[in-house]
Amino acid sequence: MHVAWERTWPRWVGAACFVFGLANVAGALAAPFEIMFPGVVIGIVWAAVGWKRGLPLFASVSQEVASPSERIARGLRTIRRRRLAAFVALLAWLPIAARVLPQVPEKFIAAVLFFIALPLGALFAVWTLSACPKCNRHFLPVLRPRLLVSFSRCDKCGLGIHDA
Repeated sequence: MHVAWERTWPRWVGAACFVFGLANVAGALAAPFEIMFPGVVIGIVWAAVGWKRGLPLFASVSQEVASPSERIARGLRTIRRRRLAAFVALLAWLPIAARVLPQVPEKFIAAVLFFIALPLGALFAVWTLSACPKCNRHFLPVLRPRLLVSFSRCDKCGLGIHDA
């Protein structure tokens, strides 16, 4: 899976995110052991996003596909597959969390919740940050909060998820 970074933020926003990430890592290293790992991971993510000055863009189709129609069809199939995997994983995660979390000592509940939610968060991140196969920008709206968001149309070019 190819990952590109869109440098869409001003330098000062990237610097602020980077410093916030480093402060988060430093704070996590000084925190109690049971919440150290989640804090370090979150801090590293903030620092990476700040360093790159934007969010990652996960390719939905390889660059070797020459035909534009085949490229769009494969890319939309990949986005639909990622969306399905994210929601099926959420449905599978709920009973797992309901079974595991009550048995964890209260001291470690935050770390265990983070560990079992991390794969779910990764699946949702890859889906929501997927590239549109037509315009090669984020398929879903990113960093532009709206009341009504379409999960079936590209935010930039209007390509529908079932158009191929």
